[in-house]
Amino acid sequence: MDLSTVKSVSPNKKLFKKILALLFSIAVIIISLFVLNNANEAAKDTVEVLRVNQDGGIPAYVALTEKDIQKYSIIRKEYTEDMILAEDLDNVKDKFTKYYLRDKSVLYKDQLMDEKPKQNEWLYALEDDHEVLTLPYNFLEAGGDILMPGDNVRIRVSYEDESGGGGVTGNPNAGFVSGSGIRTEILFESIEIRDMLNSSSHSIYEVYKEVLKLSEDKRQEAMKSDEFLKNIQPRSLLLEGTREQINNFAKYNGFDNKKYLITILSRKNSQVILDELPTLQREVESWIETKD
Repeated sequence: MDLSTVKSVSPNKKLFKKILALLFSIAVIIISLFVLNNANEAAKDTVEVLRVNQDGGIPAYVALTEKDIQKYSIIRKEYTEDMILAEDLDNVKDKFTKYYLRDKSVLYKDQLMDEKPKQNEWLYALEDDHEVLTLPYNFLEAGGDILMPGDNVRIRVSYEDESGGGGVTGNPNAGFVSGSGIRTEILFESIEIRDMLNSSSHSIYEVYKEVLKLSEDKRQEAMKSDEFLKNIQPRSLLLEGTREQINNFAKYNGFDNKKYLITILSRKNSQVILDELPTLQREVESWIETKD
C-alpha cells in the first residue's frame, strides 16, 4: 500500500490553524463593532448640566449671574442627581456660592445657598439674657495661640483692697487678700470665648472666612503674608456671658490697678470654632513656626 497517498489526503495542520486565527479575528472585529456601537449610542444619550464659566473661578459668598455659568453636556452615565441641570438656570441665578468654585467645574446643589452668610453670625443666635463683652488681654500670658474662639476660660481679677484687710487669707475660690492688700477673686467661674479681635479690632474668625473665599493658590499666597499673620494675632477677647456675669464684671472693672488672670478650661464640652477648619489651622501654624 502506498502510504504517501494517505498522507496527502489527511487534513493540513497549518490550514486548520489559519482557519482558527481567521475565526478569532472575525469574532474580535464583531465584538469591537458592538462595543463601539454601544459607546456611540451612549455618547448620543447626554444630559445638559451647568458648570462654572469664569476665568479664575468664582469666590465664596458671591451671587451667581448668567455670565458666570454655562450649559454643558455630559454622558448620562456620568450624571448624578446632585448635579444642577441646565433647565434650572433661572433658579440658580442670584444664589450665593458656599466656597470657591473652580473654573469649568460642574455645579452641584450643595455648593449654593439662598442667602449670603452674615458676619459674626453667632451674634444673631445669642440668647436674650446673654451679653457680649470685650476684654483686652496679653495673648502670650493667656495660652498664646492655643486659646481660640469656642474655648471656655476661668477669669480671676486682682485689685487693691481698700478695706484695709491686708494679711487676711481665705479660700481662693471665694477670694483672698495678700499681705500687700491685693485681693484676688474669681470673676468668671466659666465663660465662653465667642471670637477674638486683632490689633485693628477686627474679628479674627472673619479674617479666616475672608481668606477661605479665595482660590487655593491665592489663599496660600495670602496666608503666607506678614499682613495675614498680623491680622490673626489676638489682642482682645469677645466673651459671651449672662446678665449676672456681666454685672459682676462691671463691678470689678471700675477698680484701679486691676489685673485679670485667664486660665483655659477643658475642651471636652467645648466647640472650638477653628476646629471647623483643621487643615487651614495646621497650615497657618506651620507658617508661623517657619517665620519665627
